[in-house]
Amino acid sequence: MKAIKHLLYGIGGLVLVAVLGVGAALVIVDGTFVKSRLERMMKEKNRTLVIEGTPALKLFPVARIALGKTTLSEPGSDKLFVSLDSAEVALRVMPLMSGEAAVEVLKVAGLKVNVVKARDGRFNFADLAEGGKGGEDKAGHDAHREPPKLRIADINVERMELAYRDEATGQEARVSDFNFKTGRLDGSAPGPVSLSARITGRKPDMDLTAKMAGALRFDLARQEIAFDGLSFSAKGKLDRDTLVAELAAPKVEITPAKASGAEVKGTVQVKGPQRNVSVVLRIEGIQGTARDLALAAVALDIDASAEGNSVKGRVSTPVKGNLQARTWELPKIAANLTIAGPAIPQKTVTLPINAAARADLGKQTASLEVSMKFDESSIQAKLAATKFEPLATTFDVGIDKLNLDRYIPAQSKDAKKGDDRVDLSPLKGKTVSGKIAIGNLTAQRVKLQNVKAEVKLAGGKLEVSPHSANLYGGTVSGALVADANGNRIAVKEILQNVALGPLLRDAAQKDEMEGKGNVSVDVQTAGGTVPALKKALAGAVKVEVKDGAIKGVNLADSARNLKSALGAKQTKPDPTQKTDFSEMSASFAIKNGVARNDDLKAASPFLRLGGAGNLDIGNNTIDYLAKATLAATTKGQGGRDAKDLTGITIPVKLTGALDKPDWNIDYTALLAASGGALGKAADSVTEMVKKSTEGAGGVGGKIKGLFGR
Repeated sequence: MKAIKHLLYGIGGLVLVAVLGVGAALVIVDGTFVKSRLERMMKEKNRTLVIEGTPALKLFPVARIALGKTTLSEPGSDKLFVSLDSAEVALRVMPLMSGEAAVEVLKVAGLKVNVVKARDGRFNFADLAEGGKGGEDKAGHDAHREPPKLRIADINVERMELAYRDEATGQEARVSDFNFKTGRLDGSAPGPVSLSARITGRKPDMDLTAKMAGALRFDLARQEIAFDGLSFSAKGKLDRDTLVAELAAPKVEITPAKASGAEVKGTVQVKGPQRNVSVVLRIEGIQGTARDLALAAVALDIDASAEGNSVKGRVSTPVKGNLQARTWELPKIAANLTIAGPAIPQKTVTLPINAAARADLGKQTASLEVSMKFDESSIQAKLAATKFEPLATTFDVGIDKLNLDRYIPAQSKDAKKGDDRVDLSPLKGKTVSGKIAIGNLTAQRVKLQNVKAEVKLAGGKLEVSPHSANLYGGTVSGALVADANGNRIAVKEILQNVALGPLLRDAAQKDEMEGKGNVSVDVQTAGGTVPALKKALAGAVKVEVKDGAIKGVNLADSARNLKSALGAKQTKPDPTQKTDFSEMSASFAIKNGVARNDDLKAASPFLRLGGAGNLDIGNNTIDYLAKATLAATTKGQGGRDAKDLTGITIPVKLTGALDKPDWNIDYTALLAASGGALGKAADSVTEMVKKSTEGAGGVGGKIKGLFGR
């Protein structure tokens, strides 16, 4: 497609030169003056134009200009931009008075065009295209103009060559041996048309031969077009694959009074060692008029496979169009696709789709309504484009239930985590707003209900705000911002009255804690990689847990049995035991990726827990001192007093990796303070401190779960 686009640029530039020549000839009728004038115009643009010989001019009844060998350089360089062996353009003068272009002759031989896209995105013909947006209205939209009246007696383009190179990507394409010839195309009867070309390039590597033949009739001013036996084919190599593309239009006629035609069929086949693709397009039942065009059915049959994955099925719809108003409607799109692959949990998914679409090309608007069933999910969606360039869209999506874990494979524990890039630049240049509602959502085993979110994207800034959901008997709500201007991310979340037991069992697959939890998060960061984002993290987090329990250990029972257990050490938690607590809370101030806590507090009938220290999220380290103080009684947890332990404080030092810290207790100080009767109690308290701060079950785990990976 790019090759065709730039081919048109080359032809357009040639026609521009020819028209300028004709205009000059009408005034001064002097080939030498025209030549010097054109050369001077290009010199003003810092280009060198060389026309060998003197252009041949004629005024009436046919205005004609003929050029010999001609070259045009790139700006400020002797590199060749355009060259040709010869060119001739002839227009009838009288029809021009009524706004009709009657082309008697358009002949070009040996035309060569070198198009280059620089690393900054600028093309090497940009200076020739400067001078305003003639095709736009005051609002910046394409102004709708009446199509020109055009009649062609003869076009003959021989040995044309168009080369394209993208200096940023290294992509190259070349159209060579391009030949295009027509007979008389005056709108009254079909005239012969033929084309042949070779297309080569790299990224992707390709070597294709294209051919077209048939008869064509058109009158743009009267909105008439007709094909008779038109065929097109492209065959050759695409990377390591073989490509065959064909299009056949036996007989098609579209006029303001009538539209009719036989089946139009197009096929594309790609065969290679890694993939096998077959796509067949059929257009049937052409009827109506140009202003009220109807296609009974447009069907696309797809059968594609690559690397063990496959897609097979059909998409079909009737089509209604108005060529004058430039509106198109697809009132009943029906699709039934079967997708298969080893990465799909159920291996095969059938995808039935019903949709309707409409587009108004003049107003740059489009809309789409979709109803589909994907696996176990029913999806309803409305999408609309309010502007094509730059793109501005809205959407409203509703899903009854969605289990993302069925489609996203779990990350391997052995997977390496490097400097993963975080690039938000794709957010730029688009304007999007919409709503998402999901009845039941499962992600990483976590279950949410009544999920609602509003999405806004403008100026490179994405906001998912507000969003909310029900979460394990409680709620979660907040806002997420991702800003491509500086690669910034901000998160505000509030969890209220969430049942921690079932949440942790699903999220962390651990059964270590019970209780109702509240969590508030207000953090922001910036950076181009995950490690950079962690090290730049700043903000605040607060955690509160009410009426909970640490599972696996009963500190009260351990204290009552100090004498019998003296010297023993508990190495494994007992799932039948637990230590109740009435409350647990902590707040964290985060700066440069380090979370500082000074107010850890947990209270149970047997223990009071406090602590302070740093959790270095950016470097995955911890330096924290927790202090456990034994209370005066174990009553409330089913036992006798343990007065001999009252007031004893056990210091527990946490250091090392944040996700697997080391634990150290000053046993000597404890034995001296308690007369040597704290072996079992210290181990029991250590177990509780460990459980209340490590993993996903405690305060430390909460923070690690929020900011770690």
